[in-house]
Amino acid sequence: MSDTSGFYKNDDGWVLYGFDVISNANYVLNRDLKDTYEYPLDGWYWFDTAEEAYSFFNIPYTPPVEELPINFGE
Repeated sequence: MSDTSGFYKNDDGWVLYGFDVISNANYVLNRDLKDTYEYPLDGWYWFDTAEEAYSFFNIPYTPPVEELPINFGE
């Protein structure tokens, strides 16, 4: 399973994600400083997993294809 921790933002039902850094003209969010920020910051939050983020935003989570279990039948 891959590390899905990072910054998440709900943009009208689309979940935006940044693993290390989020930046724009007004701020920079850095993974190393995640515990120093006051959230939400322009809608961004820190979550330890994608499942946590989607649950918080009340949006159904579907794992990426590489995370789906493979069942070849028995």
